[in-house]
Amino acid sequence: MSKDNLGLAGRGPTVDGARAEPSARQRTFGDYVAILRRRKWAAILPIVLVPLVAYVYSAQQPAVYAASSGVLLSRDSLSAALAGRTSSDVFTDADRFAQTQAQLARVPEVFSRAVERADTNVTPTELFQSSSVTALGNADLLSFTVSSPDPPTAVELATAYAQAFTQYRLELDTASLTKARKDLESRLRTLRQAGATGTQEYRELSRNAQELKTMELLQTPAAVVKVPTSAAQIAPTPRREAMLGLAVGLLLGLGAALLWEALDKRVRDEEEIQRGLGLSLLGRLGEPRQVNGRPRLAMLDDPSDAESEAIRRLRSNIEFANLDVNAKTIMVTSSVSGEGKSMTVANLAIALARSGRRVVLVDLDLRKPSIGPLLGMSYRPGITDVAIERIELSKALVPVRLDTPAPIALSRRGRARRAAPEDQLPEDSAAPGQLLVLPAGFLPASPGELVGTQAVARTLAELEESADFVLVDAPPLLAVSDGITLSTRVDAVLVVVRLGVVNRPMLRELARQLEASPARKLGFVLAGADLAELYGSGAYGYGRPEADSGRRAPRESLDDQDRGALPEGYGELPTPQHGR
Repeated sequence: MSKDNLGLAGRGPTVDGARAEPSARQRTFGDYVAILRRRKWAAILPIVLVPLVAYVYSAQQPAVYAASSGVLLSRDSLSAALAGRTSSDVFTDADRFAQTQAQLARVPEVFSRAVERADTNVTPTELFQSSSVTALGNADLLSFTVSSPDPPTAVELATAYAQAFTQYRLELDTASLTKARKDLESRLRTLRQAGATGTQEYRELSRNAQELKTMELLQTPAAVVKVPTSAAQIAPTPRREAMLGLAVGLLLGLGAALLWEALDKRVRDEEEIQRGLGLSLLGRLGEPRQVNGRPRLAMLDDPSDAESEAIRRLRSNIEFANLDVNAKTIMVTSSVSGEGKSMTVANLAIALARSGRRVVLVDLDLRKPSIGPLLGMSYRPGITDVAIERIELSKALVPVRLDTPAPIALSRRGRARRAAPEDQLPEDSAAPGQLLVLPAGFLPASPGELVGTQAVARTLAELEESADFVLVDAPPLLAVSDGITLSTRVDAVLVVVRLGVVNRPMLRELARQLEASPARKLGFVLAGADLAELYGSGAYGYGRPEADSGRRAPRESLDDQDRGALPEGYGELPTPQHGR
């Protein structure tokens, strides 16, 4: 078998002999939507649970009522004006002055006076914890708010709090005047005791004391301008808490989905596979449908549905990719088990055969053979028996019927019916294709050693000489070493990668294994894709009625007595011809 085509076809551009990695693609809005669809439960649970918990917790809390009173702040001083001086508060910034007064209302002395005024059992510390003072913007007003489980208590405390502040503020403003007046009155008492009431000093001190008393009385105090008459319920607020919980749950859900995606090492983007492997994407295949609990072969069971159309699209892309490679023996493998390589290679073999090619499908996954069960074959001799010369190659090959279900015709009333033989279109003038299957045969004790023998190489070479394509179902590359060994016996390799199964470390190891393989790389097939999302919601073309979609096309292996029903030479290989 000529191996002069051992280049790097299908790989990315190289720089100094090393494979160049394409630049990473920036995520788009559609990528984030896809992440949310994959991690929908991580996003939905916080959105549902957090508002629900917030609503239930808030609804179980005791009711709390609040009452507010208002105090007008005055920066003008009548006493200062009478004395011919200007109050320093006039030149203070209005907002700073209001904030200063609000902080002044929070001193312990004010709370003690408020508790003394109110006829309640509340302590100054409890009043401090259940109250607040707010400076209203663009106004010389302070709002005193007190909350309590009892509405009358809230009203009484709010009123007492505001009144205690005005009293305390007035005492602070008149403290210097009061102190001066008391000093003068003390000196006047001393003069009276000395009998000096008629002196000039006594008269001046008496006049000064009277002026201080007048100025003290004329001091402009803060005034309570709003007295509460009732208290409004401020808690609990289950609806508001639920809305806040919804916002928090939304953020938590989005964060959880993105975090889960970041921690998940599984590859879910076909472009990441292309970057990691450096191979071209040849086709996307969806999940195979199940028939009686077993996966079906779409190309045999329903060649007209979307899954079969995806197989035909893959066949065409492989033929185009093979124009320069001219590979006849193609190995189909994957990274690990469960990615659908056997299903893919079986459907691909049928599609190539139906296009008029002579195809041989070889099951060389000797550890877990799957081709026979997929095609409904019971145990029969296979390539292992041919390798040890227990049976001839021509007798080990099993032909597979490629019968296509009859097309649908319309009755005169417009109802769909199975077309009668006279209604069917004439057969294609081209020669029909042929599909032969070489099963695995008996399972050897050392499969890895058997696949590397010259007997297997000679068998593949003999098949290649008499067929258009020889498709080999090989074991996964990362599971066992059989695949790497087989890659030295074939012309090209096709890799099947399933989304959600391969993770990033596995992808890097798969790329390393493919790099070490001498065979040409045609590309990779993406399994597990959403065909409805990629190509539309349904197939384009004519299909069978829904009632017939579950009928399986006959694909049982042919015994010797069945071969007579096939055209002459159907189950035999043509005479070997040397050369390509």
